[in-house]
Amino acid sequence: MSLNSLMRWIKPHEQIFFDLLEASAANVGEAAHHFDKEIRTEDPANYAELRRQMKAFEHKGDEFTSEILEKMDKTFVTPIEREDLMALAHALDDVVDDLDVISERLVLYRVGKIREPFLEMSSQVVEGCKLLVELIIRLRDMPRPQDIRPMIRDIHDLENRSDAIYHTALAEIFHDGLSAVELMKWKELLDILESAMDRIEHAARVVGSTAMKNS
Repeated sequence: MSLNSLMRWIKPHEQIFFDLLEASAANVGEAAHHFDKEIRTEDPANYAELRRQMKAFEHKGDEFTSEILEKMDKTFVTPIEREDLMALAHALDDVVDDLDVISERLVLYRVGKIREPFLEMSSQVVEGCKLLVELIIRLRDMPRPQDIRPMIRDIHDLENRSDAIYHTALAEIFHDGLSAVELMKWKELLDILESAMDRIEHAARVVGSTAMKNS
């Protein structure tokens, strides 16, 4: 019996946590990609369908999170610390929640043309999700901190760029002569998308701290 087979036989229940985290991360990546693709059509007629599809991603993410928490209650020893498992599960779930909320707002606020800075921020979210999926997959093998540090730094750089775009976008909406209602709409949409990027970076930091604890 190989070492890997022996470890799977000794700790079969631990593997399910990695399976669920990877599935949740994949759901986040798919949701971000789909969201970004659909808002670029700039067709308000598509937003009702986008809202329905994002709600499906959101429900799927909730199911992964609930299963992780349920299995934590039934497992004496988890492969990584419980607080880290919970932080990762909730951070991944929260990214999809933010995208779901934005999709709802696009319909409720009857948004037409998407502002360019919003599209730029959405691109940062997609790239951040791609890196986060890779990080979560690497977590199963308990990587050395130095092996994943470049990916975490890349996510941090994406968050910084998103933050810069966000502040530029705020300046624009306050100086573009928008009505008070339009200004409030776009500020809220930008705030929520920036929140999604923050949650991606938070999840990346949790992966990094987990790797350090297990190095």
